[in-house]
Amino acid sequence: MIKNSVLSLLFLLLIFNCKQSSENKTIENPNSFQFSKNISIEENEQTLTIKSSGNTISFKKEELPIKSVMVETSSAVSFLTELGEFNLIKGVTDASFMYNPKIDQGIKNKTILEIGNSNELFTETILKNKPQLIIANSNPVLAKYHQQLEQNGIKVLYLDEYKEQNPLGQIEYLKVFGKLFNKNNEANQQFELVKNRYDSIKNIIQTKGKGNVSTLVNTMYGDVWYLPTKDLLQAKLIEDAKGNYIFNDKTGLNSLSLTFEEVYKKGKSANYWINVTSANSLAEMKASYPNYTWFDAFKNGNVYAYNKRMNIKGANDYFEQGIVRPDIILNDLGKIFYPDLFPNYTLYFYQQLK
Repeated sequence: MIKNSVLSLLFLLLIFNCKQSSENKTIENPNSFQFSKNISIEENEQTLTIKSSGNTISFKKEELPIKSVMVETSSAVSFLTELGEFNLIKGVTDASFMYNPKIDQGIKNKTILEIGNSNELFTETILKNKPQLIIANSNPVLAKYHQQLEQNGIKVLYLDEYKEQNPLGQIEYLKVFGKLFNKNNEANQQFELVKNRYDSIKNIIQTKGKGNVSTLVNTMYGDVWYLPTKDLLQAKLIEDAKGNYIFNDKTGLNSLSLTFEEVYKKGKSANYWINVTSANSLAEMKASYPNYTWFDAFKNGNVYAYNKRMNIKGANDYFEQGIVRPDIILNDLGKIFYPDLFPNYTLYFYQQLK
């Protein structure tokens, strides 16, 4: 009898351990990231865990899909809009910097609350309305507010897609939203559509573009001219568009901080000048810094700004819809550098300054 009892106990323990192992087994994740480097998803039958930029957040499966969310980034608005879940947004920070006109409309209708800005969160408003989730970036200025919210049971998801070095790495964050909002298939399908179109445009440029162009980017900020290294997102887009960026010999994950003289020495003869900011005409550029007229690209009128889709508040759709549509940005650059390759295409985010 004792022997039988021991055998029965061992059998029950074996069943229990197998059941527990089965319950906690990791589910094969169809959303493995191909291009994103700063985020990962781990999932089993009970929980979904997201690790992003050094932060970890977990959700019990019964908490999903998320039904109400407040956002602190315009990119989050784009991801939600892309999946048809805009109506889940119950609050935003810095509404004046949001391009999507539905944000203003929601605030007017009081279906969307203003919950702060880049320096302060209105924690009382947030706690009173209790969103299931806040989507933020890892802005250290707001850390104390996020900590207070988390201590009161509000989950905060930190997403820093802007740190990705590959434009397809940014839109790949759409997969995170697919998991959270029960739009997994839609997120994967949309990612593949954009990726395939991006690759198609890139292939046209790389195989047919002559490569006989050189490109300068950005403008002065105070006394400093900040420019990307070849490892940063802006340079990657230019590389895929075969734009021959003039500082493509510089590496690293920090932007270059150069003087006007340093940039002029290297960029005087550049064919194109793109990503000009805070100017709507060549005259405005000249007024802000007369020495801009020394560059050949300025003299030849080959200067382009990504402000074609900017509203009267100064909110720019390039930094909103552009996050989820890098294929359109690449198509714009292809049209600028090699117009003959895209004869019927009209610039979407960019415009030539006159």
